[in-house]
Amino acid sequence: MTLVNRSADCGNSPKNKMAENIAVALEIRDGEFLATILVSDALWNYVGGTLNTAKGVLDHLASLNKPKSLTIDLVMSHGKVGAVNGIATYGNSAHRFCYVIEFTSAKCNQVCRIESYDG
Repeated sequence: MTLVNRSADCGNSPKNKMAENIAVALEIRDGEFLATILVSDALWNYVGGTLNTAKGVLDHLASLNKPKSLTIDLVMSHGKVGAVNGIATYGNSAHRFCYVIEFTSAKCNQVCRIESYDG
């Protein structure tokens, strides 16, 4: 199980909280949650490729390792877009990540595109 340290940025913002929940789900490979919010033709541009269906996103995530710990640094949202960054650790190594999440509407309940960056 991954130890998750969440940001303090989400207390009064449901949009920030949703963006953070999505980033956490992507990092800990929570396909069950993501299946409920990705539109069928969701697009994910990530380092190394592009996926253009929710099924493709979920299949790809299922093939990835889960981190031992995850820390969310910053979360922000505006209109139909949210952004989340942080660090994930895998044993003795760590990588920083950033997700820019586009929702289908300002309600922020369905995701149509994710851009991710890591290093």
